[in-house]
Amino acid sequence: MELLLSKMDQRVCLITGASAGIGVGIAFSMVKKAGCKKLVLVARRKEKLEEVARECKKAGAADVLILPKDLSDLKACAQVVQEAVDHFGSKKSRA
Repeated sequence: MELLLSKMDQRVCLITGASAGIGVGIAFSMVKKAGCKKLVLVARRKEKLEEVARECKKAGAADVLILPKDLSDLKACAQVVQEAVDHFGSKKSRA
């Protein structure tokens, strides 16, 4: 587990269902316990995502991208990945 969580401050964590329940818990845990500084929060409810993003930033996240999307739509899934790469860059673009 420790190996999986190493260097989380340099990684981007994409969390679906991030506006409620387990998704919110995972978002907070990734920031507070794993030290993740960059998050992509995805869910349908923009207002709730904004609240979660504010709390994650208070807890130590440096950059939080919120994407209000319905992931039952396959096109939305592709959009999420593309928007995350556009926002944070890709590993290849940083090399």
